[in-house]
This record gives sequence, C-alpha cells and structure tokens, in this order.
Amino acid sequence: MTNRRTFMRASGLLATGVAVTAATSGHARAASPSAALPLLTWHSALANRRYAPAVIAVLGSSSSEGVGASGPGRGFVPVLAENLRAAFPVAGAPGGDNYVAAWGTPRWWPVTGGGTRVNTAGWGLKAVDLAGPEESLTFTFTGTSVQVWHDGTPEIVVDGGTVVVRGPGRIHGFATFDGDEQKGIQVFNGGHGGRTSGDFASRPAAWAPRLRSMQPHLVILQLGINDWRIGVSAAEMKRNLMSIIATVRANTTTDPSFVIYGTPRVGADRRIQDYSRFTEAWQEIAAEDPGGVAYFDLAARQPSPSSDNRHGLYCDDLVHMTDRGAAFTADALAAFLKP
Repeated sequence: MTNRRTFMRASGLLATGVAVTAATSGHARAASPSAALPLLTWHSALANRRYAPAVIAVLGSSSSEGVGASGPGRGFVPVLAENLRAAFPVAGAPGGDNYVAAWGTPRWWPVTGGGTRVNTAGWGLKAVDLAGPEESLTFTFTGTSVQVWHDGTPEIVVDGGTVVVRGPGRIHGFATFDGDEQKGIQVFNGGHGGRTSGDFASRPAAWAPRLRSMQPHLVILQLGINDWRIGVSAAEMKRNLMSIIATVRANTTTDPSFVIYGTPRVGADRRIQDYSRFTEAWQEIAAEDPGGVAYFDLAARQPSPSSDNRHGLYCDDLVHMTDRGAAFTADALAAFLKP
C-alpha cells in the first residue's frame, strides 16, 4: 500500500468558487464524417488505455448508486467497470473504485461517520458537511492512492488503506486508484437514489466543475425513470437531458460520447403516465444527435419486471435491481460499449 498523502492533498481539493461554464440551449452539432459513430470518442480513448486513462462518468439515480444490491461492488456501475477492465486489461492497472461519495442511500455504504448530509453539492449531488473536528468520516480502500474531493480545509489522515477526514469542511467523496492513475479504465459513479433529470439540469454548478479534472470520454445518463414516476412530462425530461449533455460538453475538452440508458418499465402501479412516451423521448435524443449520443435499450434485452420477474432480476419492489439484475445489466452494457 502506497501512502499518497501529498498526492491526495494536491489533487483532491475541489476549490470553493470554481466556475462552471454555462451550457447553451439545445445540443445541435455540426455535421462531421463521424456523424454516425456516436461512440467514437469512447472507442478511441479505449484504444489508448495503455498510455492514458479511458474515463467514464455516470450520472444516474438509484440503479446507478446500487440500491437493491447486497453490498459494495455489486451495483451495475462497479460490475460494468469490472467487465470492461477484464475485457480490456492494462498491465499494472487493475483499477480502483475511482469514486465513492461521502454518503449513499444503500444501508451498506462503505463510508462511516457523521455529519450533515447535503443533496445539492458534489459529483452525484451528494456531500457531507463536517462542522468541526468532532465530526469525521472514515473510508477504507484497496489501491495505490486516494483523493478526497472536498471544499474547505478539513484534516485528512491516510493510514495505509484507511482515510479519516475531520471537519470543518464539505466532503464530496473519495476517489481511489489501483495503478490506474495514468492509464487503464476509470469509472466515476455519480448515481444518487431518488434524483431526477431536473435535479441535475437545475444544479450544474454543483456537479459540472468536477468534469474539469475527470475529462470523461464517455458519459452514461441513467436518468428519467424517477421523472416518469412522479409525473414529470416526457418533453420536460428530454429538455433536461439535453441541458445536461450541453453542460457536459461545455465543461470538457474531450468531446465525450454519451449513452442514454433506456430502462424497462418498472414498478407495479399502472396508474402512472404512459411509459412509451419516455422511451420515445430517450430515443429521440440519440436520433437528433447521432454523432454524439447512443441509445442503450435495456428494455429490448429483458421484460418489464412488473409483467415478468421470473429470473429474479429485480427486487420485490419491482424497481431496483438484485445482484443478478445488476450483473445482467452490466454485461449487456459492456457488450454495447465494446468496439
């Protein structure tokens, strides 16, 4: 275990007041020879993974966060990272967790300690405010280095594979690496249970500044299902996702690829609004931006759990994925992302 305290302090700070570039309305793009190759940026970065990181950023709700899984590492995002690293290995870079928020919805969240939870700051719109040295967070990791993403001036102590952070300060989360600091595949999970497309679209200053250091080559947007469940219109959800895409583009230099994640209809309540309109809206975003946005249709690979959950892909609530369901999704998505 390498104690990278200097690296952590230099790289882990998300300074208060970092500006976020304003996104323009819409997401029109100039025609190019690669207009029919929406995953080209991602595939090119993946080809270069031996010499520089190929970076994935995920913005999503509870499915991305891992609600329903039995423990850390079993949600679809970490299993996707595992699948891609196994399919495209890089010597000396097995890969770390890359990002674990300071708190999470699942009861098994690997960060312990206390403070005030914040829903309006940080990657994934999650942070913890530590009022003073009497409040702390502890995170144990496996790897070669760690960054603590934060505002303020907290005390940070790294002892082997354990990080202890004491206030005062706002702690966003922990980015850990295992040989993948400068090569390999990095996956930064910004999933947050209960979040809607509007939550991210309306608060770009909370999450977009972190894109400057991530510089993702692929952005997966697993958003919209909660909009549908609470009555947000498909048209508004579409506008929100387009705004998020424009914000990402305005705050990166990589010209990232995007994947719109289309989930099957979940839940057993059939009084909710017409789901087909949301599927159409997701598809329209990709169709209107063929050079940068691809549509991942999970619904084409599995039935709606409300009509058929015989294979146990979803929990009893018919909304959140089991370990099997998360692995099923990660396998399908990994196949979709391969060149």
